[in-house]
Amino acid sequence: MKSIKLFLLLLLLPYFGQASSENHLGGARSNAMAKTSVSSFDIWANYNNQAALAKLKKIQLGVFYENRFQIEDLSTKAIALYLPTKLGGFNLNYSQFGSDLYKESKIGFGYSKALGQHFWASVQLNQMRVRLNQVYGEQSKYNFEIGLLAEIFSAFYVGFHLFNPTQEKFETLYFDEAIPTVARLGFSWHLSKETMLNSEVEKDFDHDIRLKVGFEHKLLENLFIRLGVSNHPDQISFGLGYQYKMMKINLAYSKHQNLGYTPSFDLNISF
Repeated sequence: MKSIKLFLLLLLLPYFGQASSENHLGGARSNAMAKTSVSSFDIWANYNNQAALAKLKKIQLGVFYENRFQIEDLSTKAIALYLPTKLGGFNLNYSQFGSDLYKESKIGFGYSKALGQHFWASVQLNQMRVRLNQVYGEQSKYNFEIGLLAEIFSAFYVGFHLFNPTQEKFETLYFDEAIPTVARLGFSWHLSKETMLNSEVEKDFDHDIRLKVGFEHKLLENLFIRLGVSNHPDQISFGLGYQYKMMKINLAYSKHQNLGYTPSFDLNISF
């Protein structure tokens, strides 16, 4: 029975929004804005664009959970840490996707630094592992990602991120799967202290270009509302965020045109 379930899961993974071996982005704030996160600076830049971490001034810790299409076997769990120093910022993260039948994990260690008053850069090294249960074994691969962030004019930021430029892939006797190479370019425009508009272009080298737009507005002193839309596949998203002193909580829901809803949650603490 487990072998049948594994076969069906591997067969359906590419249909589930290119879930297999993807670079899983992090944070419910990002999810609520259609994952328009390449130019946003928060703890989840650990996964979205590490260059933006250099904008943070305090130690940050975050945990994240996403239940894709409300199917437990397609859930993602992640943790992220950022430590600013006089030499630059150091970040560490771990994420896990899937279940005991099929599991992906990623450990990343990165460095980010300001290169002047309006430009930031980063590099992160990763160990990625795929596991096909005890029978079919597992394999690890190493790759890296780079990020850039620039303030073009006051409150208008442009970000660029490239994941897996060396085009590493998993190859075993039972499994042959490319780790995607993904480039993302976008902007974050802080229209006011309360309102932010994000837009992003994403290109997986093996798939169509994705266009994404996200919006965030502060409704009350500590309450945020967020919306987003993207194509390939067509999705809409929305969510809420609440900040209390050093703690932030974000909730998000996205709806795939065919596969239904994906809830996500994150909790962030600054020290």
